[in-house]
Amino acid sequence: MKHLPIRKVAFVVLSALGVAGAHAATTFTNPTFKSQDPWVTYVGGMYYYSGSGCGVADICVKRSRTLTGLAGAPWIGVWKHARDTDPNGRDIWAPELHFVNGRWYIYYAADDSGNNNHHRLFVLSADEKGEALSHFSEGDTGLPHGQLAMTPARWGIDPNVFIASNGKLYLTWSCTNFVDGTFPQRICLAAMADALHVAGTAVYLSTPDRSWEERGKPIQEGPVGYSRAGRTYITYSGSASWAPDDYAVGLLSLDAGADPLNASAWHKSGPIFDHHGKVYGPGSVVFVPSPDGRQMWNVYHAIDRLDCKSAYACRDIRMQPMHFDALGAPILGTPVDPGIALPSPSGEDAVPAR
Repeated sequence: MKHLPIRKVAFVVLSALGVAGAHAATTFTNPTFKSQDPWVTYVGGMYYYSGSGCGVADICVKRSRTLTGLAGAPWIGVWKHARDTDPNGRDIWAPELHFVNGRWYIYYAADDSGNNNHHRLFVLSADEKGEALSHFSEGDTGLPHGQLAMTPARWGIDPNVFIASNGKLYLTWSCTNFVDGTFPQRICLAAMADALHVAGTAVYLSTPDRSWEERGKPIQEGPVGYSRAGRTYITYSGSASWAPDDYAVGLLSLDAGADPLNASAWHKSGPIFDHHGKVYGPGSVVFVPSPDGRQMWNVYHAIDRLDCKSAYACRDIRMQPMHFDALGAPILGTPVDPGIALPSPSGEDAVPAR
């Protein structure tokens, strides 16, 4: 995969370690590099980005001491499937790297057919404790190939784990009411007994029923949960991802002190991020701090053209500042047009190369 450089940013790529650092970074422009379904986590002073279709393995990770440095960081392969006919052998989508209780895990969706109808959720566990760039093995979930045991057993993609405001670990994902991908796609939630095991029955939190969630097809996907200011939130992407200008971002908000598994306690709003100017189909948002912790940044994918069939082939990664309101809800503004110079995340100029 060809990585597109961020203009006006100086990169130092430490290829031996797979680390990129930036010095004297002043501005950058979107888009930053070619990828989609971004997932970024910041642990121990390092940004980690996970993805599939990276050219060197089925699932890869890149890391950098700066957020803009991810553009020049090399992909490092961490897992390859064994056989195409395995339940996790085809259509490996949207891997998310998470650090849970001292060990790294990767949650992803895959199938055995290449036609989407058999998609299920899986988890990988790092072979070395505390090492994000370790080789990963199929998690010991009780099912073959690290498949997450779900109740009920249904189609699913885009798994995400997070800590809710009650301090407990939860799994959220895009689901249907069926064993295949029959629409609508909804947002599901389940409690986790630990990083490898789901506890209890899945709950349907939300169904696409608004016009901005039904462009092309009724879809809610790419959920990301977080807690802030004593409340719990889930962002997600609505509408058909394959159409260039359909995608938009919605928000589910949980009443303070409410049980996350009580679907009636969640409230939908949106779109909170939608097409604007020369940016089409923005989605799959994830929020990360600047190196000095003074800013929050929204990392997302989008496209610059409407003639791409399908939109997957034209997506790339962008980032821009965001903030939270007093209740912890995200304020994202509008997507910044490509080629517009933005100040680099605060504190990047003080980050050492090593």
